Amino acid sequence: MTMTLQADYRRAFKDADIRGIYPTEIDEELVYFVARAFVEEFGYKKLVVARDMRLSSPQLHEAFLKGANDSGASIVDVGMVHSPALYFASGTMNLPGVMITASHSPKNYAGLKLVHAQAVPLTEKSGLGKLRRRIEKGKFVDAKKRGKVSNKTILKAYQKFVLKGYKAKKLEGIKMVADAGNGMAGVLLPLLQEKLPMKFEVMFPKLDGSFPNRGSDPTLLKHQKPLRDKLKKGSYDFGVAFDGDSDRIAFLDEKGKYINSAVIGALIAGKILEKHPKSKIGYTMLTSRSYEEAIREGGGKPVIMRVGHAFIKESMRKKDVLFACEHSGHFYFKDYFFTDSVTLTLLYVLDAYAEAKAEGKTFGEMMRPYLEYNQTEDVIVMVKDKKIALAKTENYIKKMKPKGLKKFDGLVVDFGEVWGGVKPSVTEYALKLMFESKNKKEAKLVQDKLVKYIESVADDVK
Repeated sequence: MTMTLQADYRRAFKDADIRGIYPTEIDEELVYFVARAFVEEFGYKKLVVARDMRLSSPQLHEAFLKGANDSGASIVDVGMVHSPALYFASGTMNLPGVMITASHSPKNYAGLKLVHAQAVPLTEKSGLGKLRRRIEKGKFVDAKKRGKVSNKTILKAYQKFVLKGYKAKKLEGIKMVADAGNGMAGVLLPLLQEKLPMKFEVMFPKLDGSFPNRGSDPTLLKHQKPLRDKLKKGSYDFGVAFDGDSDRIAFLDEKGKYINSAVIGALIAGKILEKHPKSKIGYTMLTSRSYEEAIREGGGKPVIMRVGHAFIKESMRKKDVLFACEHSGHFYFKDYFFTDSVTLTLLYVLDAYAEAKAEGKTFGEMMRPYLEYNQTEDVIVMVKDKKIALAKTENYIKKMKPKGLKKFDGLVVDFGEVWGGVKPSVTEYALKLMFESKNKKEAKLVQDKLVKYIESVADDVK
């Protein structure tokens, strides 16, 4: 079979998904053959497919449908929904599937999140590597009977599932503003507005893959400016913002101050442990120390996990973890097919705030007990070779004489007054750094020193 894959297509195959610059790293032809490989490698006869609103997604969606159909698989097309809705569809229909999205990445990126039935994600080791190798062999068999495409609306079923049993009356009087960021939250938020009895204003609800109002990642301070300005001018209780495919959520207090996602995780973990004492709760080497401390104080069992949605979901299933949180705004629930849910996250926080507000507290005052430490904004340094850059950084850190240095998903470093991590990025050719301290300036000094060093060796290769 003749293939003319882009020269850089290998760069799109990451450890946890397929994602790259469109069309130089990922294009319609690659997606077509990914679909064929997915169907033929695992013998699938039926898939569920969804997509986001990115400018490239309609073309990639059609390419995936064609590839799957040519290999004999039928498609249940659930249309434009946020990624957690695709996980819901995979879980409730017990079907493998794909979400066509580049998640929080910039607008020139495109991608695929592939899952087996029950929303079990593919990683490089559990399937993505097999797909890439099958594509490179170029051996595909046209099905004797092509698959068909049927359309299915799942939004009302999703709404019913996530709000089942939720007592919403306590939310009366709460005033929240939500920044949809022109992403798939523009589809999600109306489902919540319809059922939650609170003042609920939405910014930038129009779906637009060019991201005209802010960048896709809501955890970056520069992307929070529109919401921050809105909170400062209005009289809101708090604000939330979402990424492009709405599997990340960021919280800002009534004054527009960003609340670290791990701190939100600490709040949620405490509420979960009140009902499920001694449960296992997941964290990563980049989440704030306050989160791990909250788990222990609540009587839970902290379980460290590798950063990245696919790895956390895999670890949660293996170790029967009830809840997990990442600093990047991902929150995972066993009760949601071991996947991320911005809706369940928001509901937990609303529950906690309804109680706090009844006691006369602001959102910021509710979060204050968890804010003992200050974390830097994570910095990404592009490098030619992640392994070489990380090895050299390890040697450099040793010369700084840390009190503790261990390898887990990168380098976990403890300088005493400052601690943090340096790890290979899951989605980019880069190292990611984040540090924490009671004194943010001290954490920033350590981070800046290491960033400067990594930049000096960024072009080193074997």
